[in-house]
Amino acid sequence: MRRRLGDRRGRPRFDIVGDLPGSLEAVLHLPLENISRGGALIHSHVALPPESVHTLRLVTDGEAFTTQVRVKHVKKVATGDGERTFLLGVEFVAMHPRLLGMIEKRATAISGNSEPAGV
Repeated sequence: MRRRLGDRRGRPRFDIVGDLPGSLEAVLHLPLENISRGGALIHSHVALPPESVHTLRLVTDGEAFTTQVRVKHVKKVATGDGERTFLLGVEFVAMHPRLLGMIEKRATAISGNSEPAGV
């Protein structure tokens, strides 16, 4: 394979003709509006497709939990400064038992409070 004049690449590059399947993984830090035993409501600048499954990592009290979530609904909202964001309603597909225990503990602690429980 001959390189073009002025090409400074150390390795050859190949053109792709047609479609090539692939995937992209991105990590987003998203504010959590509320959480319950069944799921959570999350603010996002990205509208995730309904019924898509994602890995969610929650950090609370110095402990990190990873769980699978399924997007159940997406609602477009505008912030006070006119910025477009989305509220994502997600359900827990498989929850770490210690995460469930933490949610139960917080729900019991705020049972007399009408404010939503955030993590």
